[in-house]
Amino acid sequence: MEPVIELVSTGDEVLTGLIVDTNAGWLSQRLLEQGWQVRRRFTVGDDRSDLVELFEQRSHLADLVIVNGGLGPTSDDISAEAMAAAAGIPLELNEHWLAVMQEKYSNRNRQMPRSNVKQAMLPQGAELIDNPVGTACGFAVRLNRAIFIFTPGVPSELKTMMEQEIIPRLATWFGQRGASEVRRFFLFGLSESGLSDRLDSQDWPAGITLGYRASLPTIEVKLIAEQASPEALAQAERQLLAEVGTHLLARDELDFRRSLGPLLDMQPLTVFEEASGGRLTDTISTITAEFEGHYLSGLPDEARDLGEWLQRSARGPALAIGAEGPQGVPVALLTAEHCQVQTLKVHFRDPLARRKLLAVAALDMLRRHLSRQPVMVDYDILPCSERLTLPC
Repeated sequence: MEPVIELVSTGDEVLTGLIVDTNAGWLSQRLLEQGWQVRRRFTVGDDRSDLVELFEQRSHLADLVIVNGGLGPTSDDISAEAMAAAAGIPLELNEHWLAVMQEKYSNRNRQMPRSNVKQAMLPQGAELIDNPVGTACGFAVRLNRAIFIFTPGVPSELKTMMEQEIIPRLATWFGQRGASEVRRFFLFGLSESGLSDRLDSQDWPAGITLGYRASLPTIEVKLIAEQASPEALAQAERQLLAEVGTHLLARDELDFRRSLGPLLDMQPLTVFEEASGGRLTDTISTITAEFEGHYLSGLPDEARDLGEWLQRSARGPALAIGAEGPQGVPVALLTAEHCQVQTLKVHFRDPLARRKLLAVAALDMLRRHLSRQPVMVDYDILPCSERLTLPC
């Protein structure tokens, strides 16, 4: 039976957004790669009563709860204390870990501060989990149905402990599972709801599930293969790309250098932009040095005017993003054969989101041209009000 796994992230800085919780995302992905899928995630501040209440509640509903953070030497690090209170047991000094910490300080020719003793105070009967990197040991405690594993919040320490200490324990407790395989596809121009309508109604091979994540300027689609055959995963990928493959911007990770670099290295590029606020130039600079960028004011705001201006100003290949006009923002691609222009309506109010979308729309036109695909297509998130092709 599939274990119910939950994650708890602690700390006021995480709860208020002062620190971005990258640990929870990494943990979810790493566990999935091992064949275990996280069911729920929680974030709690440095409040003892909130932690005690959450630990007691989840102990009846989960098989495994991984708690991240709150194991430091300061007064706001209260994860061990809260766990002891939830379980109705005292804290006790772990002499072994105290000696380990003292040795770590001695090896650095430093005296261990008194406050570090707190990191060796563990709930009575807890199983110590070694931390070869830092001074905060992890530990495991069983309460009711659940096993609680406590880990430090420092990412490098968490990752080392997961690989060396925790994943082997999970295999013992819950049985070795076949690792899940996840293939990631970054699509541009489609809305999350529209994509869901196109994909969710289809029959997918056994053992394959789909996941979505919208993050401007793209939508990430994941094919998650849990105990599925390689043939089933290959079939699912063919099925996905047959439906939305022309919108595929990148695989595995959104790395423009990796996905567009080989195409842009084929020939030097000239770039002109206004409404995108320099975003196109900035993005291309991370891909190739073989281009000439111009961030200008006063570019045309109508499709034909921008196309004719670009033909006079460059020999090609060239991209231009004009000014915003009543019909939207014209985006043009000049090649040796012709100049293609489409006027796109950007409905997002956030200036950075608008610039990102326009920059990637221009890059997508170039990608399509170099990949021998239709250059001007319907984008769900960027309605087109006008298209035209000007002969060279």
